[in-house]
Amino acid sequence: MKFHRLPLFFIISVVLLIGFGLATFYVASLAERYTLGHFGSYYSYFQKTLLLLGLSLIIAVMLQFVNYRVLRYLTIPAYVIGTGLLIAVLFFGTGAYGSRRWIPVAGSSGLQPSEIQKLVIILIVALILTLPQKRLTIGLKILLVIAAVIPSVLLVEKEPDLGSASLLLGISVIMLVHFRLTGRQLLVLGLVLALVGGGVWLGLRPYQRTRIETFLNPQADPLGNGYNVIQSIVATGSGGLWGRGIKGSTQAPLSFVPVQYADFVFSLVGELFGFAGCALLVLLFVMLLWSTFLVFRSLTDDFARYIVVGIGAMWFLQAAVNMGMTIGLSPVTGIPLPFISYGGSSLFTQVMAASIVVSVYRVRDELRF
Repeated sequence: MKFHRLPLFFIISVVLLIGFGLATFYVASLAERYTLGHFGSYYSYFQKTLLLLGLSLIIAVMLQFVNYRVLRYLTIPAYVIGTGLLIAVLFFGTGAYGSRRWIPVAGSSGLQPSEIQKLVIILIVALILTLPQKRLTIGLKILLVIAAVIPSVLLVEKEPDLGSASLLLGISVIMLVHFRLTGRQLLVLGLVLALVGGGVWLGLRPYQRTRIETFLNPQADPLGNGYNVIQSIVATGSGGLWGRGIKGSTQAPLSFVPVQYADFVFSLVGELFGFAGCALLVLLFVMLLWSTFLVFRSLTDDFARYIVVGIGAMWFLQAAVNMGMTIGLSPVTGIPLPFISYGGSSLFTQVMAASIVVSVYRVRDELRF
């Protein structure tokens, strides 16, 4: 592994984002201690994130000694295993609020297959789109992508987790658009998506429809369905320009915002670090996406290019949706903020994705083995 082949701008972006997430949980734990007189849940999140990060980084470094092209041969087995886990979670999974999203592992909250499947879907779509042109037409490749993606989308929605299901679909669509489709093919794809969207809307559960209605007018039920969004907006805005810091924060220590350590973590940033902290976090994501684009532009292998496009799409969509729902610009979903939200499966997936980007950049000029 040669140091000069590493995309330093990209690596710095990832390291800063991870550091920002750790700092957020640590400062929140200090605010919790100041308000309550003892360390609470945020210190536990900080400790667990450090442990999970360490394990993820060990695997990520080990991956750098393997040519990324081996992923071509591992993608189908990974897809089969990932789909199997999505099926298993429906029968043996645990969760909350009527959902089943985790498979218990060694006494922990467990593995969340839908998070891992994001990376698997990126790999399977990239593999299909780079199959030899002599064997498959563009139309057949598109059909294969649809056939590969839809089962995962339906299984994740069944948990139910409409947010993650929509994310899988969105990543796949962005990768397909990059496939240089003709105007006619784009029209057909658009019609298919419209039909899928219509079917999804008709099949929405009552609470999912309520979330969309709440997004449109959260003040209609401020103490009920609109409570989470309203409290999140209050927490985000309460930080002012520089944040309320350790001694002034109340929303986080007193748990006014539900799941503020994961789904609404951006509101935690707003309360602790203010507008300046939120702006810095947005800037770090811009750095991440721009550096990912620079890596993409340097690649010549189509398989690698599609992988990087998919990973970039995943980061963009997750960041946009998570930040948007925190301030009322998108419906509430369970989509985590990459590298920031607490969650072992999410952090592992994001670190592995970053490791793959580094790998494809590092070996971009090497001969196919």
